[in-house]
Amino acid sequence: MRSLLPVAALITFSACSNGGLREPCAIEVEEGEVTASGEDRLGYALYFPKIAGNAPRRPYPAVILTHGFMRNYSFHANNARYMAQRGIVVMTPNMSSLFGGGKSRSRNADNTVGHVQWLAKRAETSGDPLCGLIDPRRIGLAGHSAGGAVSFEAAVRSQSSPTPVAALCLLDAVPWHGTVKSAASLKQLPFCSLRSEPSKFNADAEIMKLLRAMPFPVEDILLAGASHVDPENPSSAAAHVFAGGVHPEQQALYQKLMYLFFRDSLQSQFVETEKETYCETIERLKAEGKVRTATISPRRNPG
Repeated sequence: MRSLLPVAALITFSACSNGGLREPCAIEVEEGEVTASGEDRLGYALYFPKIAGNAPRRPYPAVILTHGFMRNYSFHANNARYMAQRGIVVMTPNMSSLFGGGKSRSRNADNTVGHVQWLAKRAETSGDPLCGLIDPRRIGLAGHSAGGAVSFEAAVRSQSSPTPVAALCLLDAVPWHGTVKSAASLKQLPFCSLRSEPSKFNADAEIMKLLRAMPFPVEDILLAGASHVDPENPSSAAAHVFAGGVHPEQQALYQKLMYLFFRDSLQSQFVETEKETYCETIERLKAEGKVRTATISPRRNPG
């Protein structure tokens, strides 16, 4: 049985149990602009479970889900709704321009760390709709394509902040050279890399360079037949023509595997109809030929 981390390195969260849901719950959506760590004012959408009447407010885990290059937060609206309906607060922020090279990439990573701190602060601010609704110890990052590279670098930076991220999921990420260099600095945490078939749109599986540079064992998970735009939900009309097209089955797999990874690693509540764990799901999909996996261990320097 696979685990999200080697047994000796499992992270224990002191979060209270949320029990279970019989079915997906109603949610609320907040849209606006947030001033990030620099001077950027970035649009965002925030999806969170709706608290009915005088029902007690429980701390849920949260995920910041970042879009890919030349996209915006609307390209992950369905992914965010899916997770929020199952007890995970999701923020989908816009990135600022990536056309400025390394400085722009660094700025976006800093902005993402700022989003983590912003959610944590709101969770502790009386009168805020998020007050008591998010557990700052259970905030994860996810990112697609270039957003995966930004999320990875933000995870590294967050580990020296007051609110280190608790889990990281990459969605056919396309890392830059600087991202690969930063890999050695990532402290062990629940980590997931889901990827599509190699193509020019994911730089012929450039993510493999990052995985081989990791300082702890990780699992490479390839969704058979998936295109680079399948992590988006919704995608665009142009993506049906370019970028390998959209495949509904693989699109749904990306959505479910991301959710199950965060549900299990951030100790979220279970929906009664979705009791299969992330690890069990990977094993089943592997047996069905829908995913291919490989464990990648850190390279050892010759002594």
